[in-house]
Amino acid sequence: MTLLTLAAIMAALGFVLLLIPFHVATTGVCFFALAVMLGILYLLRNKQKARKLRIALTAVTTAGVLVMLGCVGYIDIAGRDDDVSAGAPEFVVVLGAQIHGDRPSRTLRERLDLAHAYLTEHPDAVCFVTGGQGSDESFTEAYVMQKYLLEKGVDESRVVMEATARNTRENLIFSRELAQSMDLDTESVLIITSEFHLCRAKYIARTLSMRACGLGSTTTPWVLKICYELREVFAFVKAFAQAG
Repeated sequence: MTLLTLAAIMAALGFVLLLIPFHVATTGVCFFALAVMLGILYLLRNKQKARKLRIALTAVTTAGVLVMLGCVGYIDIAGRDDDVSAGAPEFVVVLGAQIHGDRPSRTLRERLDLAHAYLTEHPDAVCFVTGGQGSDESFTEAYVMQKYLLEKGVDESRVVMEATARNTRENLIFSRELAQSMDLDTESVLIITSEFHLCRAKYIARTLSMRACGLGSTTTPWVLKICYELREVFAFVKAFAQAG
């Protein structure tokens, strides 16, 4: 397979990922970037004067791919469930995600099903469902989340809404303020979210001086999980900047 053929395949994959409605545009852009680099290397393949440039571009491309794969691997490992059998924090936060009308998206439903299982196993636990209203949403995420859990039989007193947060950092800050107003201990937090999101969510909690543990809902199919973990690499850049 020639570099030009490989570049064409990467560009085609990038185009497809930009079109499908699964929030994988970041992966599509990465494929396009890789296609451009491969295309440049193809154009330089027979130019002796550009030998050093070709070597440098090859090194940069290879290093970039390896760094991204390493980051995705770390996010995957760090996003695994923590052991909460010895006693979880009393401050439990379920992070919001996209909604469709007054129903949760698949990603959010998976988080809520995990929260429901946890609340069933821990009858004294109270959780904070957090998420504001996006420009394309008819309700706040927190409202839809609470509604879903109540429909599954969770008592209303055990589900506290935080309906103003716009991102993960605000999810945790605003939920903590609510929990403190209820005299709950917020030094530690149990975060329930998707597995691809858990690593960053726990990192943000630590930057807010909270001891964080988490439970992550399974993302299927695995291709989507990898795409979302790749997106998380770039989201971490913003998290690092906010923490600084």
